[in-house]
Amino acid sequence: MPSRLDQPRPIAVRTDEPLGRRAHFTRHQQALFISCTDARLVATRLTGIAPERLFELRNMGNIVPRYRTDVISSEIAAIQHVLREPSVRDVVLCGHSRCTAVACLLNRHTASVRPAMRRWLAIGRSKVACDTAAGRLAAGPLNEVAWDRASRAHLVTQLTHLSEYPEVRHRRAAGELRLHAWFYTAKGTVEVYRLREEMEAQALV
Repeated sequence: MPSRLDQPRPIAVRTDEPLGRRAHFTRHQQALFISCTDARLVATRLTGIAPERLFELRNMGNIVPRYRTDVISSEIAAIQHVLREPSVRDVVLCGHSRCTAVACLLNRHTASVRPAMRRWLAIGRSKVACDTAAGRLAAGPLNEVAWDRASRAHLVTQLTHLSEYPEVRHRRAAGELRLHAWFYTAKGTVEVYRLREEMEAQALV
């Protein structure tokens, strides 16, 4: 089936309701969804939240930089901006199985990784956690068990970073915000992780 990107001129795309009309009547976003750029991670489908009520933040490896005031970061800026909205009461951090960013951290694609990508992955500060989680299973050709263990460790590391943001700490302490870490598996299921309960995953029904 031809992609709409291949059409020679703009075409009309039918939607349930014009975006502008929805945006006019809906002003209270409900959640922030932070994820990798993998196309399988469709935020509205996974959360069940309408697009006009959902903020999305995507980057390679669903990385949340550690909070700092002396750096320029679109991720830090976006998180701080969104969490100023009192209606946003949930933040979902979503990783996934077979994450290429994590494979790079495990040094399996080193030769093909560009310098900018290496520097970006360093911001996630999860290499030690990924190596530890993969353990001896990472020796030799990368297998999916080691890969996914490392991907889960990477996700939990980013969740810890997120929990350190001043806005997150303040609103969680006030009972105004919930943090969620979801891991999308190769089977199409979603595992749920929480702070201090990282190893007790529970599959979403």
